[in-house]
Amino acid sequence: MRLFPLLAAIAMTACTTADAQDATGIEWELLAIDGLVVDIPATLSVNAEGTLSGKAPCNRYMGRNQASLPDLKLGGVAATRMACDRLDDEQAFFTALSVMTRLDMRGDDTLVLTGPDGRSMEFTRGR
Repeated sequence: MRLFPLLAAIAMTACTTADAQDATGIEWELLAIDGLVVDIPATLSVNAEGTLSGKAPCNRYMGRNQASLPDLKLGGVAATRMACDRLDDEQAFFTALSVMTRLDMRGDDTLVLTGPDGRSMEFTRGR
């Protein structure tokens, strides 16, 4: 009977984690990097064809997912080249984004990207 609590926990996780395809067509706003809430104005959109795009603190960007969702394997990310006073924040955003390897929905309002060594980026549904 010790397996019952484990199976119940797995079943509850399956019910609260939505399909990664549900993340498409939504503009997500950055909330946290590596578990720390950040004040970095950045967005992420994912479309069903595998394109990721959004706005970093200074520039718009676009990249192609070379894997099938929920897996991520970002090819080169292209960005505009505008300067602003938040280039350090932008670099932190792109550095974190470049190592993400998986995309998962948590409920209807949270998108979590994960990478190696416990790295993560958490986004919330845009307002």
